[in-house]
Amino acid sequence: MRARSRFRTLALPHLAAIYRLARQLAGPGRADDLTQETFLSAWVHFDQFDPATNCRAWLCRILRNTWVSQWRKTRLELPVADIEDVPAEPWYDWERQRTESDLSADMQWALDQLPDAYRWAVLLADVEEFTYQEIAATMECPVGTVMSRISRGRRMLGRLLNERRSADRPAIRIVARER
Repeated sequence: MRARSRFRTLALPHLAAIYRLARQLAGPGRADDLTQETFLSAWVHFDQFDPATNCRAWLCRILRNTWVSQWRKTRLELPVADIEDVPAEPWYDWERQRTESDLSADMQWALDQLPDAYRWAVLLADVEEFTYQEIAATMECPVGTVMSRISRGRRMLGRLLNERRSADRPAIRIVARER
């Protein structure tokens, strides 16, 4: 099988999942570029991919490495003033699947509060449904560390969501009416 058709068969079916993860990690403004860079890198290095392994896990590892690389480059950049003439963003058919399954605003907020290692572990386990072994390979750490990060990340999420919900609820005051 030629490289192009192998790539189309093995990697492209995971485009929506990679975009979804990129959007959750980097936000909607950077998800397109991050996804594109991930697939470009995957295409360039596709000869190194072992078809006997999980292609989605391999792509997630590339996404993670790309995201870390971009983060390191941009963490020292100063913000640029907004440009008034912002071009319309293209809409892809696979985005519909992604936007229909967006996380709630509270959940996205809570995920954004987690340290990166915990956020990655929770997203890969609970959103992408990776096994512990796949997450360990993607994050380049032992399975025990993955299990610990998922557990701690879930506890942090629960605490953050509970705090946010209780902060959003107004206190109920019972006032006795005089007769």
